[in-house]
Amino acid sequence: MTGPHSLENSEAPVTPHRSPRLWLIPLAVAFSVLLVWVGLGWRARAASAQVRSLAVLPLVDLSAQNGAGWLSDGITAGTIEALARIPGLHVAARSSAFALQGGGDLAAIGRQLGVTAVLRGSFQTAGGRLQLAVEMDRAADGYRLWKATFDRPANEPFEVPQFLAAAIGKRIQLNSPAPPATRHRPLPAAYDAYLQGRELFDPSRPQDFDKAVERLEESTRADPEFALAWAWLSIAREYRVAGGKARPNQAMPESRDAAERAVALDNECGEAHLALGIVKLQYDWDWAAAREEFDHAIKISPGWAFALEWLAHWFESQGRMEQAMAEVESAAALDPLSAVLQGDVAAGLVAMNQADRALPFARKAVELAPGDVGLQAALAQTLLFAGQKEEAQKMADAGNLPAPVRASLAAQLGDRGPARQLLDEAEDLPDEELLLDVVYVQLAAAIKDWDRFFPWLEEAHGERDLQLPYLRMSPLMPKSDPRFVEFLTRMNLPASAR
Repeated sequence: MTGPHSLENSEAPVTPHRSPRLWLIPLAVAFSVLLVWVGLGWRARAASAQVRSLAVLPLVDLSAQNGAGWLSDGITAGTIEALARIPGLHVAARSSAFALQGGGDLAAIGRQLGVTAVLRGSFQTAGGRLQLAVEMDRAADGYRLWKATFDRPANEPFEVPQFLAAAIGKRIQLNSPAPPATRHRPLPAAYDAYLQGRELFDPSRPQDFDKAVERLEESTRADPEFALAWAWLSIAREYRVAGGKARPNQAMPESRDAAERAVALDNECGEAHLALGIVKLQYDWDWAAAREEFDHAIKISPGWAFALEWLAHWFESQGRMEQAMAEVESAAALDPLSAVLQGDVAAGLVAMNQADRALPFARKAVELAPGDVGLQAALAQTLLFAGQKEEAQKMADAGNLPAPVRASLAAQLGDRGPARQLLDEAEDLPDEELLLDVVYVQLAAAIKDWDRFFPWLEEAHGERDLQLPYLRMSPLMPKSDPRFVEFLTRMNLPASAR
């Protein structure tokens, strides 16, 4: 028996139809996918907003002709330097980030650089365009925080770092200060030479200082209005002098001229103020002006390890070692793989009569830059101050340290002959064959020959040796000798550390 609604007994043909709810299923699925996508995007944005420490690894150049590695390095370094201007952001410094350019495990990179996020990417130039692809991942677990692509004119690489830094700042919800609207755009040839000079300038590679100066000089010739090129030319020239490649009175006036030119061209260029501060500190011995320039540079780029390092040197010159250590430790936190900064920490601890604490940092510096004889010499000296004479003797006997260093170590180990011989020979050498005057000051101090120490100290003063502001940091100096106290007073330096 069938009822009135039985399909089998329906007299009229029945038109098949779908339930009113069935057509909603595809829409619901699409809406669910959309919700998941929005949820993931919201989660990634929320996680990005928590980023306060970041490493930017060197961008990979995928161009068909990618021989210009300096372009990749320049864009990466420029982005790092632009990010250092963002208050509240800890960005790993150039030297540490570049030390890990081979990539590797994100978690390991995060631990080594002390960051919570890592930005990686690539670019290629084709058809007059520069196409950039970047991704930012959380270091701890590799969670993708951001991925973006950009297309820029290939003939404007100078603008790319600031543009990328602004995009990163927007993503992590920290504003990147915009450069002045009137900032000069360098000519392409000048910018290329500048990037090459910047790639060559590395404090851990003094053998490249001459080439760095050449390329930066070429940049300023190609575009005399390019403030950044003048600033780094000043710094590179100063490092040549500090490395013994030129005499202070011969080369430092040119370094000063370049720094003053940079500041005049762009008063909002932190690199220009840093360059001028270095000259004021190391050569002019104008302590107040140097501090003002360093403060200006750090105000512009509060997260710039290089500027913090130089502020630490200013505190060292004033004998304010606790403040110096605070600044150099802040710089080392931003640049943990810098051999120079590890050496600076060690030197500061030695100056504070804490050679035992200094040893791990001195060893780390040599481990990071095994070919740097200056750091090897500093380690050997630290070993002596820490009372580890046998290991210091082994380093002195290895033969790879400069003769004056070996002579100084030998004198402290009981053999004063080599130091005396070098001092005797110096009396008959023409000026052009003499080592830097401060070398003889240190040799005389090692053998406690004060009759030769003070005349050489006066020679170094006349040459305005760049090491004089920090001389009293060495435990070898006769700090209680009235003549040494008078010398410091003449340099307008405090007679004792504070």
